[in-house]
Formats: sequence, structure tokens, C-alpha cells
Amino acid sequence: MTLEKVSLSVTSNVEPSRASASARPFLSLSGLTKRYGATTVVQDASLDVMRGELLCILGPSGCGKTTLLRLIAGFETADAGSIRQDDQEISAYPPEARDFGIVFQSYALFPNRTVAGNVGFGLEVLPMSRADRAARIRELLELVGLEGHAQKYPSQISGGQQQRVALARALALSPGLLLLDEPLSALDANVRASLRDELRALQRRVGVTSIMVTHDQQEALSIADRVVVMNAGRIEQVGAPAELYHRPANLFVARILGEVNALPVGSVTGTSVESQGLSFRLSEPVGFDKPGAFLCFRPAAVTLAGDGALDGPGIGARVTATAFLGDRLRLVLLPDEAGAPAITAEVPFPRFGAPPAPGDHVTFGVAPSQLFLLDDHG
Repeated sequence: MTLEKVSLSVTSNVEPSRASASARPFLSLSGLTKRYGATTVVQDASLDVMRGELLCILGPSGCGKTTLLRLIAGFETADAGSIRQDDQEISAYPPEARDFGIVFQSYALFPNRTVAGNVGFGLEVLPMSRADRAARIRELLELVGLEGHAQKYPSQISGGQQQRVALARALALSPGLLLLDEPLSALDANVRASLRDELRALQRRVGVTSIMVTHDQQEALSIADRVVVMNAGRIEQVGAPAELYHRPANLFVARILGEVNALPVGSVTGTSVESQGLSFRLSEPVGFDKPGAFLCFRPAAVTLAGDGALDGPGIGARVTATAFLGDRLRLVLLPDEAGAPAITAEVPFPRFGAPPAPGDHVTFGVAPSQLFLLDDHG
């Protein structure tokens, strides 16, 4: 929000998804810790955010993700650690001296101001003519698709439109950093999905470095360049969405990114893994001999005989429950082996013929490339 950095342009040549791995980070957090009395809510958080990328901080309620965002904004003061933005140490700066725009979960619009008045609020402190201010407001409203709503009040527009107003207001001063605190959580599912896509397209168009806090794993996986997973104040893992989903660091990360079958490992011999009477084959030998280890695979990794070639003889099982998911079918499978755990599967809904039903016997398998071993952390 430093006024010296204000520009009337909302366009950028930055390509967020192509940021060089060797480029300097735009924002660096080093050892950030925040305590409230005896409770540590953020512990030794270190993170680099590259210029132009959209980073999502994902975690359950109470994990410290919003507190971390507030530390970046300066609304909270860290007990330890440092924050650098654009090669400048900003840890001691108050919020008004930091270069960011923010969108809150509650939108925080002024009810007695019009849409145009809300968007232009931050511009009123700038030495600019009324005509230039009006032109900037029009530019921002066009950017978020609200050019026909300038004279309406927040109570006269929908929740999704209110969120667009809040976003336009956050971008009004062309901040170097955009902070988004659960920006879509108050919207219904259909509006949330639509606005999520619009938000990502807008972020790419403007090129502003963005950090979004969310508890919605689908939201994080679908729009982020990278995802930060937090748990109990700590950063568990940082990486691209596909990397975290298919190669999570531990069981907590695996579960927060989606449902996972986690079977206690009995033994590992070369590429063969035994678990509760079931045998699976890994794609390559691993030196993994930990108490409390789990063999994991996603429900969508399960293949039924007839839906695709099984890698090996397969495992016989009885279908105990089904759920229709549109183009996919969710199954709960109980293997024939005594004492084996139930397996959750998601398979393509058959275009022809009857889908599996409770009581049916099937044969299933999991491709070696879809199996991963994790410890029990989390």
C-alpha cells in the first residue's frame, strides 16, 4: 500500500506459471513464529514466494494459516523471524507502509458507499484529478465485469458480485502483493466454482503476486501454482498441486488433499508389499522399514477387471456400498482375504451395461506407479 508504487496500469508481462526457479523470490518468510500466551500458532515458518505466482495456504481450521497471512500483512507482529518483500526487510513496518492489497472473507464493503465508491476508496488519498480517478474506477470495474453496477450499493448486488467489488478495491492501488483470506468461502458451491476460475484468470492477466488462504483442497489444487500445507502451526509441505497430491510427504498431507486408502504395512521385500493379507507390487524397490508405515493409494487409482488391464492377477472383493458421482462411481470393496480392510474406489461409470451393485463380486488392482509409502505423521 505504499503510495509511491501506485500505477494506473493493471496489465503485466509477468507469466506466473513460467517463473524461473533461479529468480529471486518476491516475498521471503524466514523462521516466523507467533505465540498467544503459551500457545504457539505459527512455528518457524519459512517460505519463498516467487514474483507473479499464486500461492495457496491450505489447512484445517486452527492450523495457523490466517495468522500467517496476518503476519505478512502486518496486522500481527511475529515473536521471531523476518519478512522480506522485494528485497526489503518489512518485519517492523505497520500495515499502511507495506505494499499489499487484501480481500477479506467478509468482503468488508462500506454499505453506505456505491460500488464505484467502494472501489475508489483507496484512490481518494492520491494526488489525482477527479477525471483520472473516475477512469481508474471504470477500468477496475471492467476488469471484474461490473461496469454496469457502478451506482448500486452492496445490498443491491449478489454475494459473488460483492466479492468482485472487494477484489477490484484491493487492486485499485496496483499492489505488489495480493492477499486473499478465504475469499470464496461465503459463496454457494456453483458461484464459488465460477468465481474461482475468474479469480485465477484475473490473477494471470494482472500478474500480481498472490497468496490465498483456504481450507478447500479442491480450490487450492485447481488454481494454485504452488500449495503450502499447514498443520498445527507448522508448514508440512510446499509444492505444485500434482506433486503434493501424488507424492505427499506424510499421511496428514495425503489426507488433507483428498481421500486416500492407507493400509498398515506388514512387510516390504524388494517391490512386494504385504498389508493385512493383501499383496501389492511397487514400481521399484524401496528401502523402507519403518514402524507405523502405510501403503497408500487414491480411490481413483483403483482399476476393476474389465475397465482396464490389471497389472497382475488382481484382488477379489465384494461390493458393499455404491454412490453415483456423475461420470464416476464410488465403491466400497471388502476383499475376500479374511481380516483385510475395506477399500474405497472411484471408477468410471459404465457407458454400457449395469454398474457394480452391492453384493456383486469384482476383481480390482492398483498400478504400481499409483502406490506410495508414507509414515504415520499426522
